[in-house]
Amino acid sequence: MNYLILDPSQKTNSGEFKISHKDRITHILKVLQKKEGGKIKAGLLNESLGIFKILKVNSEEILGSYTSLLTPKRRSPAVNLIVSVQRPPTVEKILELAGVWGVSSLEFRLATLSRTEYLTSPVWKEENIKEKLILGMEQGGNVFLPKLELGFIPPGKKTSFEKKGSISEIVTSSSRKFFYLDKKGKSIQELNPLQEKEYSILVGPEPGWTKIELETFRKCNIPGVRLSSSVLRSEQAVSFFLSQWENSRTLA
Repeated sequence: MNYLILDPSQKTNSGEFKISHKDRITHILKVLQKKEGGKIKAGLLNESLGIFKILKVNSEEILGSYTSLLTPKRRSPAVNLIVSVQRPPTVEKILELAGVWGVSSLEFRLATLSRTEYLTSPVWKEENIKEKLILGMEQGGNVFLPKLELGFIPPGKKTSFEKKGSISEIVTSSSRKFFYLDKKGKSIQELNPLQEKEYSILVGPEPGWTKIELETFRKCNIPGVRLSSSVLRSEQAVSFFLSQWENSRTLA
């Protein structure tokens, strides 16, 4: 934890913030070795960066005050990640990366070769998703929580999953500016200059895109983006893309 991300829901009537998450309490007390009167770099969700001062400590909670120091800006142009359904551990890594970097939004949708058995995982629960995003945000000092959308309803005990919109369906019905990650595409540098205010990046499943999906992208004039000459794991592809995108914007 490099920053403690505070949620407005943690604010008490007296204006202080109450930390009751056991893992965060343990980290603050044992790893950071903070005591009453100690200060921690912090951020208020979607608002500001500042300092959290510990006022009271016990085994159940930490009570402290927050002082805002600066108001960060959202990244521009905005990046919306649209990720094919992945293995649950891969999903967790991508969530943390999205939180670290500060993408504008994150969607998980079904591609043709997505494995639907992954949809039974508890990783898709709202509270688990937010927890992983916050972990990434605390690592990177990003206070802006990405908007999240699932392109499916996970299965219940007696019901199968319900698809709300596959990747192919959204690219053919949306006017958004898309790119898709593909080893045969162009580098980000070759695609510059980028003039739009936001871009949506399509990340394929483990087996890759099908010929039909690639033809759909071609018909919709969606450019492919090449990140490496190697075949990358999905979480590596996301990491490579975000780092190369940031570098391209710095040089632009």
